[in-house]
Amino acid sequence: MAAEPLTETIVVSDPAPEAPPAEPARSRRSILGAGLAGLAGLVLGSLGRPQATEAAAGGSLIMGASNSAGTTNTDLATNSTGTALYVHQNGTGTAVRGIANNGIAGFFTSSNGSGVSGVVANNTKYGVYGGNDALTHGTGAAMRAAGEQNHGLVATTADVNSYAIKATNTNAGTDALAGAGIRVLAGGGTDADIAGLGGYPAAGEFCGAAGVIAVATGSGNGVYGASDSGFGVYGYSNSGMGVYGSSNSAYGVYGYSTSGAASVYCDGDGYVTGNLYVVGNVSKAGGSFKIDHPLDPANKFLYHSFVESPDMKNVYDGVVTLDAKGEAAVALPVWFDALNRDTRIQLTAVGQFSPLYVKTKLQNGAFSIAGGKAGQDVYWQLTGIRQDAWADAHRIPVEEEKPTAERGLYLHPTEHGQAAAKGIDAVRHAAMKPHASK
Repeated sequence: MAAEPLTETIVVSDPAPEAPPAEPARSRRSILGAGLAGLAGLVLGSLGRPQATEAAAGGSLIMGASNSAGTTNTDLATNSTGTALYVHQNGTGTAVRGIANNGIAGFFTSSNGSGVSGVVANNTKYGVYGGNDALTHGTGAAMRAAGEQNHGLVATTADVNSYAIKATNTNAGTDALAGAGIRVLAGGGTDADIAGLGGYPAAGEFCGAAGVIAVATGSGNGVYGASDSGFGVYGYSNSGMGVYGSSNSAYGVYGYSTSGAASVYCDGDGYVTGNLYVVGNVSKAGGSFKIDHPLDPANKFLYHSFVESPDMKNVYDGVVTLDAKGEAAVALPVWFDALNRDTRIQLTAVGQFSPLYVKTKLQNGAFSIAGGKAGQDVYWQLTGIRQDAWADAHRIPVEEEKPTAERGLYLHPTEHGQAAAKGIDAVRHAAMKPHASK
């Protein structure tokens, strides 16, 4: 059986004064009796020179030279309340660096261990802590991870109330995007890419790959955004889509508001390629259909405007042929009476004049016509006002006073000879920083 590898343990405590050395001190050596500076030299020296000096277990640490402990481990134990190992770097180099390889410089294998490992069992402390104490803005960072062909950072958590990554920007600036908790550039993005998009930190500025990929395999959220006064999720694109949502069974994008404001706000044209389903009312300045022109579909469009009314009005029409008495009965669907009230009927004689009139008003889903000629066609049109439960609970107000905050402002200021800045939306845009003008 092979012998167990030796372990060299260095115990740090309050050292007693040592007796003078029995032999002359060596100029390049310092005995590590519990001195942290000596162990720091081990870390720095091991990185400084390619030629290693073999040291036996229990031997001394050679300052300013590479040291090799062979197959033994070095353990530093301390019961102090401060820093167990403190390395002070006054130069421009690295204070502490850990490399796991197979002993050949620049050659790494899949069997290597971790370069640096930090573990803590205290739920208020950190396994690894990185801090940047610079007092000015720059390109540095408290911690940097470079994964090359692997992940730059892998973070996991097993607690339902914790985060794999928690990032906080403590700047309390007023600009909604003056900083970011997490900023991601994908596909080789740089600060120049951000400057081209208005200078705001963002996620994945079209650098050839996804800035953020978030996947929830259970019933959770792929991305969850919340804000007290700004944007829960903000998306901006210079040429593509600011926010893209897709779903196989639910909603591609879901917006919810409890303040009475719009849950989804569209600054510019909205485009829907499928069906649009609206549960509440639709308020608009105008409306139309737009189709390929029937006579020149390749080169022209055709528009028709909506028919407007101050009431929730339904319109029905048809053609009926009068009998030998110059009369006819018109039957309507069985649901007509339940849906409509205050019906109005218009009649038009076809072919020749006739003193047409409504013989019996609408009742039990039917009305009758009289006064025409035998065999004559009659065009009829009927209107009714909705009286279903939803319509009765949500009547559209014909006139309404503007809220105090919108007095003196206009939905369409330029059409009324006013400056664009007097628009209700212009004021709203200014309050919804950033990119109010984009």
